[in-house]
Parts: sequence; structure tokens; C-alpha cells
Amino acid sequence: MRLPYLLATSAAALAALVACAAADGDAVALEPARDGGTVVPEVASPIEADAATPTRDASAPVWSACNDHGWCETELPGPDLTLFDVWPFEKRAFAVAQSETLGTKLLEWTEATAKWTYVDDNSQNAYGRGHYTGKMFAPSENEVYFITAPGLVFHGTRANPQSAFTWESARLPYDGPVYPDRDPGIARRSDNALVAPPRFVYALGVFGTSEGDVYAWFGNRIFRRTRVDGAPPTWVSEFVAEDPDVPSDESFYIFNAAKGEGDEVWFVGGRGTYVSNSYQGCPTLYRRTAAGYSAVINASMVSFSCSTRPGSIDPTLVIDIPGLGPYPLPLSSDGWGTAVLSVGSGQAVLLLDGNNTFYYIDLAKGIARLNEIRSVVPPVMTGTPLLHSGVRLGDRMWLSGHGIAFSSEIKKEPWEASIGIGTLEHFQQAGTEVGALLELSSVEMKGRYLNEPLYQVRGTSANNLWVVGNRYALHKKTP
Repeated sequence: MRLPYLLATSAAALAALVACAAADGDAVALEPARDGGTVVPEVASPIEADAATPTRDASAPVWSACNDHGWCETELPGPDLTLFDVWPFEKRAFAVAQSETLGTKLLEWTEATAKWTYVDDNSQNAYGRGHYTGKMFAPSENEVYFITAPGLVFHGTRANPQSAFTWESARLPYDGPVYPDRDPGIARRSDNALVAPPRFVYALGVFGTSEGDVYAWFGNRIFRRTRVDGAPPTWVSEFVAEDPDVPSDESFYIFNAAKGEGDEVWFVGGRGTYVSNSYQGCPTLYRRTAAGYSAVINASMVSFSCSTRPGSIDPTLVIDIPGLGPYPLPLSSDGWGTAVLSVGSGQAVLLLDGNNTFYYIDLAKGIARLNEIRSVVPPVMTGTPLLHSGVRLGDRMWLSGHGIAFSSEIKKEPWEASIGIGTLEHFQQAGTEVGALLELSSVEMKGRYLNEPLYQVRGTSANNLWVVGNRYALHKKTP
């Protein structure tokens, strides 16, 4: 029997439909090995040496730069760097970061040196620039894009990897709303300031599918790099996320993008209002094809609940009702969307902020099924996984969040039935059908869990994965 274990907030809605269902309790989630919030004891005391006969305490651990799961800590050029995105190649990678002392920086890692170096010209930190940064894109080892607020796109090119980059910049023609009380490029949310700091996400970035197909976004607008009649390329506004039928105080954001099948490009974001300076948002998902943009997931906040707008898919959760069988219950999830992964033509996984859930979307069937990721416990006081990013590599997908990185099978049939993702032990203990199986991958470093946000995971293959975040850039070259 499939149990309606998703989202405690939906209990009232489910009760009326499952009053006669068996009340089997959900199994306790299995913790990842030494990583899911479990505090590792202090390491042994430092080595004590006798001045005359130096000896080493055999009980003191010798820490490697790599952990047992193959994640290796790489050398950063500064102690206060927060890396927001990474773009890898086989023997090098680029990353964009922020520093309280240096501002926005563009870094390059090479396998030959095994460390990161700055490759920007620091023009991004001139007065009025470099306030914060977002997602980046590198079409090749010799070309890279990154962005800073308030909508300045920097484009670097070089003749070969041994040459220095030449940089140029252009301001996006943003003409969207400017608010007196908040930045149009930052969405902030405070769940409970007593136990966790406010969350935020930057609404700006650059993404592309090739050298000639590059997009940028700031706030609620998407732009495309366009060349007209042989003139130098310029940024042209292509799409505006807004709704004339809603109150003027509603805010719209674009947060992330991903390549789909064929000419598909997916853009994920949020829309909502501010209550006590905290963004109460709903997820949005837009699909671009040669025919233009369409809103796939689009809901507005009404009485602290997300209400689906006309023309978009109404999300549902499949539950089993005794005597009736599977039933798709309309059920939206609050919070913005953080990332999107293409899993087929017109099919996508939309990660949701604030909980360990996602929508599985199939446009041909007109469905957006709510699913849960089980068996992953991050090291945060609120117990909220806070998923930040995802990437598809072949028949698997990798996800990153606060102190976590893990992979999962891509299994569309169970997702269509809202069975979700978890370990085999979880599904067996819960007495449900087996959904997509995940593989836990500890990112604890030097014997301690990593209590830091990991904002982006990307890779060229399972043998070349990167995950970056606050003060960390971890590299994995083992499958």
C-alpha cells in the first residue's frame, strides 16, 4: 500500500479522503553514514612529543584531503570565499565567488596545479558593481560568462588556456520593478530566526546551451545574447515573469536554468509577496522552445497557500484510498523553486526550497506530481534539507544542499505515482513500492560533517564531479 507520507501541512486535506485508510506509521529515516547531522566526536588530542625522543601518538588520526567517498577538498586562494557556481571541464574548472574583502571573483582550477587562482581583471568590483553574483556559464575552456548586480554581465575570452583572459562587460537592459524596501535581485525568507538564519537566493545568472545560445537573467526578466545584421551582440529582453491580474506588491524572480531535450531550455523561479520582510513564495517553472516561453508551474500566494494560475499545471499528490485505488489529490507546495533538471523531452524534475520535495513534470500527460526525498538528513538545526541544486549525468542525477550531496536513479514511473526517492531500506520499512533508489555520499571532511551550504553541483561525468559552497570546493573523481 502506498502511504500518503508527504508534507505534514497537507494532513487536513488528506484526512477527509483517507479516513478509512490504514494508519500505518512512516518508518524512521535512515541517516547517511556519519553525515546526516550526526555530530562526530572531537578528534584525539594533538600529538604529544617528548623533546628528547620525538614520538607520535598512534591514536591521533592523520587526515587526508579526501574522504572515504572520494570527495577531495581543493585549495582556495582566500579564506572567506563563498562559491555560488562551478563550471567543469575534464582537467580544469571555473567558479564564481564572493568575498567580504575582495568582492566578486572569477576563479580557475587546473589539474596540473591542483589549486584555484583568480582569472578576472577586477573590473567587476569597480564602484557600483560587484554587489553580489549568481549563476555562471562557460561554453569552452577559453570562454566564460559571469554576472554581478545590478545586472552587469562579464564575458571573458582567451586564445588558449595558457593565455590571460580579455574581459568586456555589458549591462542588461533591465526595466523591471524597483522596490523601496528590497533588492529586485534577492529573495529572502525567514522561517524561524530563533533557530536558523534567514535564507536567501540571488535572482541573477547566466546560462547557455552553446557558444551561440546564451541567456542571462536579473530579477524577473530573461535576456538572450543576440546579434542582428552583423552588429556586435547585445542583450535583448525575451521574457518577463509577471502577471497584470495580481496585486502590485507581488514579486517575481528567476533563480536557475537548465538545458532540456532538443531546443528546450528550462527556467525556475518563484513568485509571491513579502510579509514582515520575509518572502512568502510559490515555485514557478518556465519552458522555452523555438515557439517561445510557456508557464509550466505558476502559482500565486493566496491566504498563505499557493493557488495555481490559469494556463499552468495544477500539482497533485497520488495517494491510495481503500476501495478506490490511487487518487491524484491537488496539492501545491509552498516555497520557491531552486533548480530544474531535464529528464526527457517535456519532462523535468523541479527541486523545491524549504523541504526535501520535488515535482516530477510530464507535459505530454499534463502532470506535476509531488514527491519526497527520504533518508537524507542534513546537519542543520531546523532539520530542513534546503536543496540548492541538481545536475543530470546519464541515467542518474546528483543533488546538493546544506551539507549534503547525493545521487539518485531517474525513475519516472514511481515519480508519476508520488513514490519518491529513498534507500531500499526505507521503502521496505515503510511497506511501500520501491521508488528511485538514492546513493548516499558523505561530504564530511576531516572527520566532521560539513555544516555549510553547497550551492551548486555540476560534473562532466560520474568521474568528474564538483560541488561548491561557502568556503569549500570539493572534487570527486571516483564513481
